[in-house]
Amino acid sequence: MIAPKDYARIESQLQRYLSARFEDVTVRVGDGIHYPGTNVVITSSRFADWLPEQRFHHVVREIPHAFYDRHLRDSIVWFELAPGEAAQEYMRMPRSEDVAAEAKKLTELLRRVKFPERLTAALRDAPGVASPDDFLETRKAMLAAGLDEAQVQKACLMLIGRGAFCDAHVVADVLPSLFAGRGA
Repeated sequence: MIAPKDYARIESQLQRYLSARFEDVTVRVGDGIHYPGTNVVITSSRFADWLPEQRFHHVVREIPHAFYDRHLRDSIVWFELAPGEAAQEYMRMPRSEDVAAEAKKLTELLRRVKFPERLTAALRDAPGVASPDDFLETRKAMLAAGLDEAQVQKACLMLIGRGAFCDAHVVADVLPSLFAGRGA
């Protein structure tokens, strides 16, 4: 928990840690900014097309573990917002837990439309295009396979639930384990 007297110091340190990765980042730390309790509000245009868990994942990766463990691990309400995005809108965004019960159905859908083969082929044809930040190629492969936007979002949430937060994670971690022996 962060003591109120330390808000400005923590805010300044977070700003330094995050500014290299998120050029336009702003950080606010305080009580009840958007929700009861201590809030950490991070705003960047990079978050505009990312799901909430992607945002948190990429933010936390930039913060030294010791600093995070000492100041940010407990009793903090995080908000990673795109410019102009309301906190209420962010809180209503879907999370991986919202589709966890559908994981088997979503996995079968991805197998049926040959998503692993489509993504693998797309990345083989354009080396180095797998995003380390987003599901750019993953989404393209799903749309090319005939999934609609709602199915793509659910499938990406399912992938997040399996530990993938970007194309690179999908290729390195999810395809080999989730689709092993299925042509991926």
